This record gives sequence, structure tokens and C-alpha cells, in this order.
Amino acid sequence: MSVINRVLKDLDRKGVAPAALSGVQAVHSGPKSSRPRWLLLLPAGLAAAWWFWPQPQPQPEVPTATPVVRETEPQLRMSDTLSDLAPAAMEGAREARATPKSAAPEPTNTVHERIRGPLVPAAPPVKLDTHLPEPRQPKVIKEARPPSPGEQADQAWRQAMRLVELGRGREALEGLESTLHLDPNHGPARQTLIALSLESGDTARGETLLREGMQLHANDAWYNRGLGQLYLQRGDTLQSIAILKSGIGKGADAAYWGLYAGVLAKSGQHEEAAQAYREAARLNPAHGPWWIGLAVSLEQIGQRPDAAATYQRALQARLSPELREFAARKAGELGTP
Repeated sequence: MSVINRVLKDLDRKGVAPAALSGVQAVHSGPKSSRPRWLLLLPAGLAAAWWFWPQPQPQPEVPTATPVVRETEPQLRMSDTLSDLAPAAMEGAREARATPKSAAPEPTNTVHERIRGPLVPAAPPVKLDTHLPEPRQPKVIKEARPPSPGEQADQAWRQAMRLVELGRGREALEGLESTLHLDPNHGPARQTLIALSLESGDTARGETLLREGMQLHANDAWYNRGLGQLYLQRGDTLQSIAILKSGIGKGADAAYWGLYAGVLAKSGQHEEAAQAYREAARLNPAHGPWWIGLAVSLEQIGQRPDAAATYQRALQARLSPELREFAARKAGELGTP
């Protein structure tokens, strides 16, 4: 529909009768008016301009956050606000005319952006959880396991020792044998069994256990000393000396050297006996009998002055009353010319 037709229809509704058109004209049937003809077309032009003129789209309301004014920032004055707002409003009107209807204008915070930039609501402070979790107790799983042969041997040895304390020697022997059956290298059980066997008179059994111990415990001089004493009791001094001599390099203590020196002196080997007694007295100088044994061996090999001095030294050590009287008498005899 053309613009003229729309205008004519509007005039017809208002009671104005249209006349024959020739070009763009309107003729009234009444008497001629003295008004100019272009005045008659002015309402139609205004109506057409109103109809086709693009209507401005309503601006969506933009929620604005209340600006947070800090104490250190300057306050905004009314004159600054109006001077900034007027150019911004004119610029917004121009953009609204140029924006198509299908595109919605983006919200702006012009005043606040010009003051301090876009405002973002302050986020609440984050509260850190400083509570440490409770430590979890490790779960202990106990599994029953059978005792090892070594643990069984220790348990049998302790039971046998309790029987020895109670005076039940026969039952203790059986417990000690069970211990060695479980662990042949169990030294305390073997030594206890050897002592009980020799005390009970079973020397054959004691000798077998001693020889096995010398092989299993090659660095323990205890088994050499026990076997040497056994041969000494039998009267075999030469075999006793050989066994004791083989155990000197196994960490012999003062008692071992004293036994070895006594067996040498009994066999008449006083020079070797004097050397062994010196070693025993060096390791334990408080033991008086070894000083007396040394003095006797020195007297036998003809060293009387050294023997007299050794008897005097023996009086400074621990001695029984009989040995003390003997040492004093010998020191006096050897000291006189």
C-alpha cells in the first residue's frame, strides 16, 4: 500500500472526503479556500514520517552496584557527575539510533567506569581450615607363627635350668638333651649338660660332649680347659698339657693360664710353668696362689733371690691363712744368706 492511500484512509476516518487524485493532490468539495495547497498535504507528510520513522528501543535497566567509597579516595562532586553524564547520554542516544532492532544494546556503567572502572562486588573472605586431621592409627595385624628351632631351644633350656634349681637333675638332663637336639650350637645348654654329666660320674658322656664342643665352638677355650681337667683327673698329665696348650690362642683368661701352669709344674716342667704363672699373675695380680706357684717354680730352677722377692709379693695379694704363713716362712728362709 502506498503512502498516499494510507493518508487518504486516515482522512476518510476523520470525515474528510477524498477527491480525484492527479499526482499527489487533495481537492475539497466545498468552497475554495484561500489557503495554499501545500498546507493540505502537510498532515499527510507528518503522518507518513511518523509511521516510518524508526522507534527507539527501550533501554534495559542495568542494575548498578553501590560503589564502595574508601576513606582514601576523593568523594565525587555533583558538578563532576553532571559534566560526565551529559556527554555520555548523548553518545548513548546516537548509538541507539544506529543499532538494529534485533541487536540488544550491552549494559554499561558509564558513570562508574569513568570514576574508577567497573565495580565488582567484594567477595567474602575465604576462611582457611587450619584444623589438622587426626593421625590414623596403623592397623596392626597379628599373625600367629610357629616358633623357630632356635626359639624352641631357648625355651627348653630355660625350663631345664628351672629344674636344676629345683634339684630335679634327671629331668633337667632330658631337657638339655632336647635343647641340643633342636640347636646343637646352643653353648649354654651344652656346658650345663657337660657339668651335670661329670658331676654324676658319667665321664664318657662328658668327654663326648666336650670334644663335640671343641669342633662346634673352635674359638671357645672353655671346652679345652674342661677336657684338660678331665685328663688331669685321670692322671694323664701329658695329654692334659697338650689339650690345654692348644687352647691358649682361643682367648685364654687368667684362670686358664693358672691351670696350664699348674699342670706343667706337676709334670716337672718348671721353666714353662714359671712363664705360664707370670701370665696368670699379670692378668689377675690380686690372686695370691699364682704368685706362690711362680715363686716355687723359680726356686726349683735355682733362682732363689727372685723366688724370695716373689714370696714377698705374694703376701700383698689375697691368700688363705695357711698359704700366707707358708709364703712368710719361705721369704725368710730364702732371704737369709
